[in-house]
Amino acid sequence: MDVSGEGRGENINLRSADWHLTAPQRRIHVSTSNCQPIMFSFHIEKLLPFIFFLLVILIGHGRAEISGPPITDNNYRLDLRQGPIIGSAKQVALGGAYIGLAEGINSLNSNPAGVAFRPARSTSKFDWDWTLGATNLTSDDFDNNGNSPPDYKTHRILTMGLMGQWGPWGVGFLNNGEILELENDSGSPSEYALNVTSFALGRQFFDQSLTLGVGLRTTMIKVRTKRFDTTLGEISGVGWQIGGVWNPRKGPFRLGFSYASSITSRQSISTPSTTPVTVNGLIVPAEATLPAEVGVGASYRWPSAPFWKGHPWLLTGDLVFYGPSENAVGVESVLAQKKQPIGTHTTMSVRLGTELETIPGRLRVRLGSYYEPSFFEDIQGRTHLTGGIEARLFHTSIWGDYDWGLTFTVDYAGNYLNQFVSIGFWYF
Repeated sequence: MDVSGEGRGENINLRSADWHLTAPQRRIHVSTSNCQPIMFSFHIEKLLPFIFFLLVILIGHGRAEISGPPITDNNYRLDLRQGPIIGSAKQVALGGAYIGLAEGINSLNSNPAGVAFRPARSTSKFDWDWTLGATNLTSDDFDNNGNSPPDYKTHRILTMGLMGQWGPWGVGFLNNGEILELENDSGSPSEYALNVTSFALGRQFFDQSLTLGVGLRTTMIKVRTKRFDTTLGEISGVGWQIGGVWNPRKGPFRLGFSYASSITSRQSISTPSTTPVTVNGLIVPAEATLPAEVGVGASYRWPSAPFWKGHPWLLTGDLVFYGPSENAVGVESVLAQKKQPIGTHTTMSVRLGTELETIPGRLRVRLGSYYEPSFFEDIQGRTHLTGGIEARLFHTSIWGDYDWGLTFTVDYAGNYLNQFVSIGFWYF
């Protein structure tokens, strides 16, 4: 089950295990397997164990052949960027256009100012939001690198977040985890986990017309043999982020911006000779990196659509730029020991979304689209079509008065299909 509506992947079967429960929204985490550095004289406290475990786990799994020059030394990076939108049900259905919307816990991975932003419905001095979820995924080409991924035993997205607001202030965190479980040569399961966490602190100014947020964005890659086993290998890094929302007189128009710095986890590798450090014949990278992101967005909400009186209507759009990564490859390149360059230049993503309340107070319909740029050379980007519906179900009065809704969301593109059901709060 998922308490927040998100996920990603291809050919996902809707079943009870894929449901999301949410009180707003979402995000991720990742982890792998194990291996000890042996027969080498070098210093690498975290990076090599992670790479060792990752390679040992994945090397025996089938994949399409990657073309490119062979990897001959450790002087290259592992790039951790992602292409598809991974988020809450509402965020995915709106094509990921959330920088200029910035509402609730699910906005923290798009715009840290969302931690303090107060929509019109938030009138009490204290307010809060949360998310908790899990989704099972499958995909023909999730990374859009032109190659089929290994045959994962399971591929899951985990989300957990909590935020609180007191007067003009807000504070919170959002964690997103992507977990790949595979069978290694011994037949025992191993996990590779990528964990991205956003910590945000924000405040409103000028009678709530301006909201600013700052925070940290951390990445952690883990390798483990059991779900709750001691971590066998780990590499982590920290960056910073800033964002803002301009909402004049708390009216229908919002303008947002966000920036997240790049994150590079550097480790030292020293060997007694010029021979590269290898594990089971695979030459491992010296660094892992997550590129910088900068984006702007705008949204406009009509209390009554110009074309349908009495039906609220929302339009939102974002423009996001991803920074380059120097001398970097993806995970599958490490396994194939061939350089398929990733992130060689700045790329851009356009995101658009709309929401119409077709039955006021009961049913909302969402439609969106976004362009996923290609991060790999000689691979075309792909355009996604997204959408969903949200229906209000019932009202509860436990720990406050809340209305609950059921949401169905879909995200489709070439070699990619993500569809899921979520349960969460309905906000008027």
